[in-house]
Amino acid sequence: MTLALDRGIQILTELGNAQGLTLSELSQRTLIPKSTTHRLLKRLCEQGLVRQNLLDQRYRSNVLLPQQTEIHIPPAEQPLIEIICRHAEALTDQVLWPSDIFIPIDDRLVLVESTRALTRLHLTHCRIQTQVDLLRSAAGRALLAFSEPDVCERYLRQAWQSTRCKTNDQQHFSKIWPAMREQIRQQGFAFRAPSYFGERESSDELRAIAAPLVMDGKVRACINLVWPKLFASEAVFAKDYAQPLLTTVSNIQAQLNTL
Repeated sequence: MTLALDRGIQILTELGNAQGLTLSELSQRTLIPKSTTHRLLKRLCEQGLVRQNLLDQRYRSNVLLPQQTEIHIPPAEQPLIEIICRHAEALTDQVLWPSDIFIPIDDRLVLVESTRALTRLHLTHCRIQTQVDLLRSAAGRALLAFSEPDVCERYLRQAWQSTRCKTNDQQHFSKIWPAMREQIRQQGFAFRAPSYFGERESSDELRAIAAPLVMDGKVRACINLVWPKLFASEAVFAKDYAQPLLTTVSNIQAQLNTL
């Protein structure tokens, strides 16, 4: 029992200091036999301490250990993410286009899951548990637009402190934001900034539309749909796919209200 506990803690420690690991990588890092590692991972997943992401099939920790360096998803948010994932999978089955799922953690917006691996389309994969641009991403703009004014200001202060944000960026965004916020709130969704193509150094050549999941006046998550920019303009895509996205969000809200 003591050996199994020590090995379980060892696995959680390795997962807490990495951006997701495969079974083989975990076995190599911990020097625990692969069959034993697999058995322990299965048990840890059953207990909700570890999860295996849809997008890359890598294992990640759901618990915060001392000196953990990976972005930590609060355990209380795990049931929410699981519910959203089921609806996002159904949405991808319906419209073909994949969804990314984001949740706010502290003053950041973090990509926590994606259905890109489930679609037949060949699209650039994203990195799980990475912070996204609040000012330029579709999910970031949806979060800002539907957050309470004081919460929005807190997010913006965090964005202004980013090394990627220049003084003229702040001035330009502050000028265009009031009208943009009103438009996003009226239509229920946001688009990516025209110049923004993901967090990678090289462009992912995708466009995105995102809607917020609001519960009790608080944005709990944001869900998007992504597509190649050459497929359709934002306006054309929204005409066909905004409603399925919004319906999915409504279905998630309805399920959460029954819990």
